[in-house]
Amino acid sequence: MKLHTLLAFSIALAASALTADAKPLKVFILAGQSNMDGQANVSTIDFLGEDKDPARAALLKTFKPDGKALVTRDDVWVANGGVYDKIQSGFGGRKNYDKLGSNIGPEYAFGYFMGEAMEEQVLLIKYGPGGQSLYANFRPPSAGKPEIKGVKSEDIGAQYRVLVNYTHETLDNLKKHFPAYDEKAGYEIVGFVWFQGYNDLFDDKSRSEYGSNLVHLIKDLRKEFKAPNMKTVVGVMGVNGVKVEEVNIKQKEVREGQRFVNTVPEFKGNVKAIESAPLLHPDIVAIKTAGWVNKERDLKKQPITQEEEAMLKRATSNQGFHYFGEGRFFILLGKSFAETMLELMKSE
Repeated sequence: MKLHTLLAFSIALAASALTADAKPLKVFILAGQSNMDGQANVSTIDFLGEDKDPARAALLKTFKPDGKALVTRDDVWVANGGVYDKIQSGFGGRKNYDKLGSNIGPEYAFGYFMGEAMEEQVLLIKYGPGGQSLYANFRPPSAGKPEIKGVKSEDIGAQYRVLVNYTHETLDNLKKHFPAYDEKAGYEIVGFVWFQGYNDLFDDKSRSEYGSNLVHLIKDLRKEFKAPNMKTVVGVMGVNGVKVEEVNIKQKEVREGQRFVNTVPEFKGNVKAIESAPLLHPDIVAIKTAGWVNKERDLKKQPITQEEEAMLKRATSNQGFHYFGEGRFFILLGKSFAETMLELMKSE
C-alpha cells in the first residue's frame, strides 16, 4: 500500500473514531411562568454568603470565584427569547428578550450544576412568560378544551403551543444558534423542569384540576418530542413560605396538585415534585408575612428595625409572589432542580 494511501486511511480511521466518541448534546426544557423566568436582581446573590448554613454560604464562592465576577460556563448553552449563548447571569426577566438583563431565574444554578456533573455539552431551552395558568394558557392537548369564561377558544393552550414551537425552532436550528454544535453527534432531550402555579390560584377548577392537567402536560410533551423517558422535575410553588398553607387553602390546593405527580405509579423514578418553600430565607419570610402568616409579629407594635431594613435591601428585589426577588432563593432552587434531575437520570 502506498504511503499516501496509508495516510488517507489513517486519517479516515481517526475521523471515524472521533465521530464514534462524540456524544449527543443533552437538552433540558425549562418552562413555567414569571418565576421560571426569574425576577431576582443579580445584586441579591451576595446575600447567599450570609447564610447561617456554612455549606450554603460557601456556594457564593462557586458563583463568584474571585469575589467579583459571576461565573459562566462554555459547556452549557441557553436558548431564551432571542438570546442563544453560554450560561451566565442575565437570563432572568427583562424588558428586551433579545439581549441579557440583570436578573436570574433557576436556570443559572441549574445550568451550572448540570454542566459540572455531565461530560456532554448541555443545552437549556427556557420559556417562562409571566402571568400564565396551566388550566388555560399552558393547557396541554390531551386535557381537552373546555369553555373557560373570559378566555377565547383559540387562546386555550396557546402558551403550550408557543413552548412547543420555540423548542422545535431551537432544535431545528442548533447549528445556526450554536455554531459549535456537532450535527453528527446530534442531540437528546433528557429532561423537563416545570415551575409555575401562581395564576392557577384564582379559579376553583384551576386548582382542582391542577394535578391531572400536570400529568397531561408531562405526557403530551414526552409524546410531542418523542422523548418517552424525559425525566421531569416539578417545583412545588413556595410563595410566602412553608406555613402559608395553614392560612391560604388556595395555595395548599395548588401545591397538592403539584405534589400529585409523586403518587402517579407510571411516574415513579422518572418524575419528582420537590418543595421550594423551605428554600426561602426564614427571616425574610417572617418579616414579609408578619401579621397574617407570621401571626406572632404585629408590625405596628414591632416595626421593622433598621438592621432588618438593611437586610431586606441586600437580599430582596421584588414582590412576594416573585419570591421577593431573592437571588439566594433562585440559586438554591436551581441547585435543587439539578440534584433532583441527576438523581432521576441515575435511577434509569
